[in-house]
Amino acid sequence: MADAHEVQVSDKFLRAAQWAADRHAAHAVAVPTVPSVAQVLGLASLVLEDDGTEREAIAAMLVDALDDDIPRKELTERFGKKVTALVVAAHPDRGTIAPGRVPVDVVEWRRRADAALEHVVTEEDPQALRIRAASVLQEARALQRELRRNGTIAYVRCPAPPTEHLGHLRELATVLGRRRPRTVITQELRSAVVDIERLSELETATIAWRVTHVGAA
Repeated sequence: MADAHEVQVSDKFLRAAQWAADRHAAHAVAVPTVPSVAQVLGLASLVLEDDGTEREAIAAMLVDALDDDIPRKELTERFGKKVTALVVAAHPDRGTIAPGRVPVDVVEWRRRADAALEHVVTEEDPQALRIRAASVLQEARALQRELRRNGTIAYVRCPAPPTEHLGHLRELATVLGRRRPRTVITQELRSAVVDIERLSELETATIAWRVTHVGAA
């Protein structure tokens, strides 16, 4: 793992943070209990801690503030073509881990989960992959928090059965660990997955999930 380095952020970063926080509050579906400002700055912080650049951190904030639609023209005018290209690469099919992050049914969740895994397998741009890895870690931590706070009832808010949901997270973590070994995000994600597995009482979680999602799977 490389030594940590200090990134000096510019006015562009601050403008992006303001834009992303405003957009997140107005349009995006927040991870439960996390305020919009903390949400977008949190993802940028993960990117910077992993030796990411200011450009990557800006793109991460924008990614986290958007719903499924990407306003490419506005992003290009405000933040430039390179930032916008990172957003376009890192944004699609996120939100498959944190409970309630994307309100979809199980069929749509499975489509998004398969696509999210395909993205981490095939993404060729290391900057876009870093942002996507940071997003996976952030969502894993959201699940981890809910499990600590509410126990396995947290899985009731997931579209897919608990075993399938946890299996998806394991797959993402495995691929990212292989593609990005010895990085800060990879190490933190590995630790989060271990803790999530420890906190997950899957038999109890599955019973509760089935009661809530009768006929869903």
